[in-house]
Amino acid sequence: MTACIPDDPTYCFAPLADADGEPPQIQIFVEGLPFAVPTALVCLTAEDGFALADKLNRALGLDRAAWTALAARCLRTAGAGSTAIH
Repeated sequence: MTACIPDDPTYCFAPLADADGEPPQIQIFVEGLPFAVPTALVCLTAEDGFALADKLNRALGLDRAAWTALAARCLRTAGAGSTAIH
């Protein structure tokens, strides 16, 4: 799938775990893209994932309420095949 990222994208970092019980991976959610962009960052626990995402998003000026809301909007846009943030 080809996608174009806008010149001034609205994005955030969020931990996402698959249904197989794998550790959460930090992914980048870009508003308007129908998928998340995976990174090589993996956390041992969900708590660690949220802490790392908080630090990364703080540099973007986003608190936890803002980045979780943005990630949730992106997941809804992606459709039913997407996994949920936890």
